[in-house]
Amino acid sequence: MATMIKTPNRLSRRDFVRAGVAAGGGLLVAVYGCKPSGPTGGQTAATGGSGRFEPNAFVRIDPDGSVTVIAKHLEMGQGTYTGLATIVAEELDAEWSKVKVEGAPADASKYGNSQFGGIQGTGGSNAIANSWQQHRTAGATARALLVAAAAKQWGVPEAELTTEPGVVIHAKSNRRAEYGSLVGAAATLTAPQSVPLKDPKNFRYIGKDRGATRVDVKEKSTGTATFTQDVKLPGLLTAVVAHSPLFGGKVKSFDAAKAKKVPGVVDVVPIPSGVAVLGENF
Repeated sequence: MATMIKTPNRLSRRDFVRAGVAAGGGLLVAVYGCKPSGPTGGQTAATGGSGRFEPNAFVRIDPDGSVTVIAKHLEMGQGTYTGLATIVAEELDAEWSKVKVEGAPADASKYGNSQFGGIQGTGGSNAIANSWQQHRTAGATARALLVAAAAKQWGVPEAELTTEPGVVIHAKSNRRAEYGSLVGAAATLTAPQSVPLKDPKNFRYIGKDRGATRVDVKEKSTGTATFTQDVKLPGLLTAVVAHSPLFGGKVKSFDAAKAKKVPGVVDVVPIPSGVAVLGENF
């Protein structure tokens, strides 16, 4: 049993953001670093070791035409992965059946949340608002490079080319090129400094009843989805915390004798915000 006492607490700006998100029912996972960078022009698109096309930090296109969206916000059931992928796919004109999502690595310089002062975090229901313009630009930049690659190969003006999901089209010559066939050429080009974004009246996915379906439906329906509590590592313990009912409360005393008798409980320890019970499992 733990007893808490209320104490004055001076919070830094970052601590306040973290506490505010937690109080609002969100999860904030933070990685500190410099301000986030979005898709920028004047840089040559990169290719991975397998010939994949990586025009910026948020999009990857493989030779088979599959599109991977790198999500800088965590999926916790709120639809973030689908939302971010939809934004990119819309501007890229990607074929939705070929779109998949991966969580971003820990790199605040690329994946920082501007609404959290540049730290890499998810919470406060701001994932889509924070990434809306950034992800639209990422998708549009990738599309522009694919169009430019096709125009160069065919010797035609870029203005004569259009796109449909996963395909670049030159109507005058009746030529079509799937995105996957253009990744090698697109990766050698320099990204434009700015790109036009779609007029919302031309959206295929965003706001459409039969647009993008959730990317995590199959995994959740079949029980194959992996969540953080599914991760098992050698020697890994599970911690459950008893927090103070008062903001800023700290532990005065606690008695762990009964808790330690429960099978599987390894230890009970005080932490700044409460008491943590460490167990072999939940």
